[in-house]
Amino acid sequence: MKPAAAELIRAAPEYLGVPYSTMDCQAFVEACLKDIGIRKNLAGSNTWYRLVRKNGWVGTPAECIRKYGEIPKGAFLFILENDGKEPEKYRKDGIGNASHIGIYTGMTGEEMCRIAAEAGVQDPEKYNFGNGAIHSSSKRKAVCTSNFKGNAISGGWNRIGIWDKIDYGTKEGSEKMKAIVCGPNGETVFLRKKPSKSADWICRVKSGETVEILGTEGEWDKVYYPGENEIGYMMYQYLSPAGQEGEGTVPVEKNWLINQRKWHEEQIEEINRLLGVTA
Repeated sequence: MKPAAAELIRAAPEYLGVPYSTMDCQAFVEACLKDIGIRKNLAGSNTWYRLVRKNGWVGTPAECIRKYGEIPKGAFLFILENDGKEPEKYRKDGIGNASHIGIYTGMTGEEMCRIAAEAGVQDPEKYNFGNGAIHSSSKRKAVCTSNFKGNAISGGWNRIGIWDKIDYGTKEGSEKMKAIVCGPNGETVFLRKKPSKSADWICRVKSGETVEILGTEGEWDKVYYPGENEIGYMMYQYLSPAGQEGEGTVPVEKNWLINQRKWHEEQIEEINRLLGVTA
């Protein structure tokens, strides 16, 4: 059985404050993996990047969200640069220089410090520099938290790594969660930045175009629109499960979303009935 990513993100904060001179970025990741039963001793972040690329998946944060619906907690974070500074043995493979590696925890800096304190780390707050990520930093000279913002370090975390030796509790779902845009009277539908009618819109999507369902929030679906390579929100009433009209079966995941909404609506109706509220 693969170790769970949840174990990895629990182990990582216990190293807050360990000096970089003792534990560089690669050594930090390998120490965390050792804590969950995986022993690896590789020659740097470039070797790690190529290993995960071969035995798993790597891509940009946006590509990861399209593929998995989220950035899975416990995923590796990399900084991939095209500066020609990769080790000599990798300069002809065309992949680039994976100059740094860290771990995405999905936790706030305070949460990671709390775990560290519970493990006996002294003054972990001194090593809290952001939310979402943890790494061994040459700049901070220690293991510390980091913002997963794309500009946390020179170049920014710009690649996600999903290794096939770890159970992230996720699955690829985009191919099974496609929907057709169905605007009122065939009109276009707004793709909005947030699940609100008052939110700014990203673009208009024509009726008949296909989007991929990434999740649901109330009356809104979080979707990926390939036409503009954008992720945003659409009201679910304007989306029809792909395959509903003679193109195949309705995706199981989309059925689940529809049934969940129906269940919530029925619960609200029942509560109103008990309270004597009429529509």
